[in-house]
Amino acid sequence: MDDHQLFADALTLTIKNSYADAIIDTCHQPGWLLNKRPLLRGYDLVILDQAMPHLDGLSLWHLIGGGMADARVLVCSGSATEVTVRRALQLKVNGFVDKSEPVDRILFAIREVMAGRSYFSESFLLMSGSTPEEALTLTRQQLAILVMMQEGHSNKEIARQLFVSLNTVKTHLRLLYEKLEVVNRTACIAKARNLGLL
Repeated sequence: MDDHQLFADALTLTIKNSYADAIIDTCHQPGWLLNKRPLLRGYDLVILDQAMPHLDGLSLWHLIGGGMADARVLVCSGSATEVTVRRALQLKVNGFVDKSEPVDRILFAIREVMAGRSYFSESFLLMSGSTPEEALTLTRQQLAILVMMQEGHSNKEIARQLFVSLNTVKTHLRLLYEKLEVVNRTACIAKARNLGLL
């Protein structure tokens, strides 16, 4: 997924040249993927643009990653910041490639990720080397709930959008409060922002 048509089209053609049998879907709005969440289990690889309007790539992965079975994710970005690196590490993405890399490096990143390995651009590795390792570990669903809480969704809305029960959402909220050492939603969102989780 990429909101820049030219980059998305060029990447699609490049992948098709290397993987003739690949079935590739492209979209330019996060809503398309959110609306098709029940169908996403059939995907092997998701390539996400980090910088998108309304919902960045990592926040989108918070919301859809839990429902994508064994799909792997490669994040593309024009630049890596410390907050982006911290969030990518927290989400345990499979790869992070700089858009400025040559085509052969981007293809190499795709091959590595598809083979079950990882690929991280030098800019990401340099940034991650200066980022303290997070002791806090959250699940994909907990991260998705954080994003939706930040957007003002109620527990019922979160349950409906994540296809889980209301009790499951409440359990995750209790665990989030414990992990972040907070007592309510407002404090939870503020602490998550301070830690670079949002």
